[in-house]
Formats: sequence, C-alpha cells, structure tokens
Amino acid sequence: MPSVLAYHRPTSLVEAGELLKDVNRWALGGGTIVVPEARKHREVGIEVVDLQGLGLDQISNEEGVMRIGSMVRLSDLVANTAAPELVRNAARRELPSALRNAATIGGTVAEAESESLLVAALLVHEAEVRLHDQPSLSLDQYLTGERDGLVTAITVKTAGRGAISSTGRTPADVPIVAAVALSTGGVTRLALTGVGATPSLVDPVDPLANLDPPEDFRGTSEYRRHLAKVLSARAVLAAAGGESNA
Repeated sequence: MPSVLAYHRPTSLVEAGELLKDVNRWALGGGTIVVPEARKHREVGIEVVDLQGLGLDQISNEEGVMRIGSMVRLSDLVANTAAPELVRNAARRELPSALRNAATIGGTVAEAESESLLVAALLVHEAEVRLHDQPSLSLDQYLTGERDGLVTAITVKTAGRGAISSTGRTPADVPIVAAVALSTGGVTRLALTGVGATPSLVDPVDPLANLDPPEDFRGTSEYRRHLAKVLSARAVLAAAGGESNA
C-alpha cells in the first residue's frame, strides 16, 4: 500500500520551504521519482509537497545566461530553441518521450543519477543551482554536498559548441559511459557519466586522473576507464570542431 499520509500544495516559496524542513515531507515535481518511491512499503509514512503552484516553470534569457525554473519539464526544454543545443540534445536523450513530459529539471538535478546526460551537459555549461532562502551553488558543489534546500531554478551559460560521445549495449540503451564536452573561447570543459555516483567534471587533458569507476553487470571498472578515455578524446575533438558528434 502507498505510504502517503498527507498532500500539501503550497502557494508560496516561504510556505513550501517551511513544509520541506520536515525530512518526511518530499517535494513533488513531475512525479517520476516521488510517485514510485511513495508506492513502496515503509515503516514511516511520508507527506508530499506539490510544487506546481509556485510559478517555477518559466525559462528566461539575459546576457548569455539562461534561467530554467525547477519545474520546467524536460520536453519543454527540448522544445526551447533558445536553449543551448547540447542541453537540448542531452534532455532529449535523458528519458523516453512519455516520461520527458512529466520529469522536471529540478528533479533530474536533485536525483543526479550516475548516467544522466542532462546533468553532465549542465555541468559543462557552468550551471548554478538556485535555492530558496540559501546561497546559490555551482552544480558541481551541489552534487558533492548534502543537496539540501528547495531548488528554484538552474542557470546555465549559453555559449559554446558541445558534443556527446557515448557507448551503450544498444543504441537505445542508457549509455554505460558517456563523455560530454563543451568548447568556449578555446577553453574546453568535460564531464563524464557512468564513472561515479553522479556525473562529474574531469580534466580534459587527463580524464582518468583519480577515476575509480564502480563495476556492475554492464562492465568492469577497467572497462569503464577504457571507455572514459576513448569517449573523452572523441567528445573533446568534436566540441573543438574536429568531427561530428558520436
């Protein structure tokens, strides 16, 4: 039986922030994360806090920076032609189309699954996480911290040429490892998926430095290191204009 004890729909960020101070209250965005979890049996029930009434579903651009409200659906991000092409491409590959119509960028960032191409694309676009009633954090800081607070928006710099290079068991599969690169003004930023608990920024010159990928049924740690090396080289070259995306 679902273990949801109460449903809240706040009308202000202040109200939402107060509700979410209780660890047994979970933020509900698109529902692709919370709803499956809520259906699991648990000893302590949860309450859900629906964020749909807070106006966090807007996208705006100003002076080379795009602000993406945390409730923006991935499908809307894909359709926004003003968004960086790399971000749109990564969002398109993040989930099947039916789930993209529900999943939000805030939930995707908060969950930050190891294989998330969208989180990797946001990292190389120097994303910042805007939090209610707390200082903003770089996405890299947010991912390596406690991930506390109510995410209200993600901002990204929009300049640069990007590329994704990935390997999966089949073309339709979630990549085992992917490299996401962005070249801006001669500077390259590189992020990898599938080599740690979350996507992470790495050195484009030495992407294997301090890299110790986990093993699973799709590949050993050494295999993932090999993929990281090969895919990084391809993505960096493509981002620099040397060849088309892989």
